[in-house]
Amino acid sequence: MITPKKLFLKRKDVPIQSLLDLKAANAEIIDAQVYRSNFRGTDPNTRSTKLKLIEPEDYHDINHHLLNMINVWDGSKDPNDYFVKEYNYLIYNKGDHFKKHRDVLSDPNEKSPRVFSTSTIISYSEDFSGGDFIIWSGDGYRDPVELEPGETIFFDSETYHQISPVKEGTREVLVAWIYKK
Repeated sequence: MITPKKLFLKRKDVPIQSLLDLKAANAEIIDAQVYRSNFRGTDPNTRSTKLKLIEPEDYHDINHHLLNMINVWDGSKDPNDYFVKEYNYLIYNKGDHFKKHRDVLSDPNEKSPRVFSTSTIISYSEDFSGGDFIIWSGDGYRDPVELEPGETIFFDSETYHQISPVKEGTREVLVAWIYKK
């Protein structure tokens, strides 16, 4: 019997205070960009979020928890063989979304590709609705994933996913990408 591949892992062990520290950080906020093989820039039809510029090396405790998810995902993998290279602190307001995509990058300048993706909910406003995290299986099955503040979804960067448009309120999330050393 073949065991089906896990689509995602959902955990609630990233320290919430560290996430709130991210929220309080006084960092520059810009329009989030889209990266495609022939394009790098803003494209509000694909992604309409704001991005707070936060560096992962400033948040070792968050990185530690995200890397430990690797061994929970696959017990044969050593978290010490990986590192958190990038953060996107994303702010989704009414109407903001991110169309179906994968997180892999085909950049010839990269020594190693993104292997795992994570998305951790930092906060929702009281009036928040919409903005669902949706993940797709390899056979096209669409799976909406409910996440609470402090909860993280961990998945292979090759997996298609999206954020549906926010109907009301604000959603703040930390997206982190894990690379092989």
